[in-house]
Amino acid sequence: MMRGKNNRDILRRARCALWVGVLLFLLAGMVGCRSRPPFGDSEVAKDMKAVTLRPGLMIRMSVLVSGDVEIEEAAKQVSDAGTLVLPLLGKINVANKSLDDLRTQLTRRYKKYYVNPEVLLEFVRDTNKEGISPWGFVTVLGRVREPGQIAIPATRDMTVSGAIQQAGGLASSAKMGAILVTRTLPDGKTVTRTINLYAAGAAGLLDEDIVLEADDVVFVPEAMF
Repeated sequence: MMRGKNNRDILRRARCALWVGVLLFLLAGMVGCRSRPPFGDSEVAKDMKAVTLRPGLMIRMSVLVSGDVEIEEAAKQVSDAGTLVLPLLGKINVANKSLDDLRTQLTRRYKKYYVNPEVLLEFVRDTNKEGISPWGFVTVLGRVREPGQIAIPATRDMTVSGAIQQAGGLASSAKMGAILVTRTLPDGKTVTRTINLYAAGAAGLLDEDIVLEADDVVFVPEAMF
């Protein structure tokens, strides 16, 4: 009798272990298959290798030799033809090149004039209202003082409140608790999130003030009195 009871206990424990294993497997599968949320600070792309030169973008260039500055160019804008005019090199085609690609090309060409030149390149944001940004734009509409496109800064950390501030701030009739952010996903679908900036400020819910991505549309509705 004792041996039969022990066998039943062993079988019961084995069944429990099996069900626990199945449950953990299913939970792991659910976590693994979960898609990334369309909104969130962690999803802001930081890889500048994806940005390529195109007409309207501006870059700044310096050439160092043994640590000394030999060439220091002010910010230059890529022409409509996709070219830049650089010292000693004249007009060169830069369209669709990344900064790394262009740096390699310029280093090779400046070696004709300098020993072991170090070429430094960086994007510069056009401060003109009509200028373009290599990091894209967001559009702010509705009850703001200056609706329109807002250039994303190089840090790519523009929040909803930051974009509204760049758009001149909220109009007196704005509804802070129901701001809409619309984003287009890679598959072409659009998703919209309601942002409560009042809660972000009054209750310290900073997660409400999300980081925006290129082509996001921020709409500030009118408060109904």
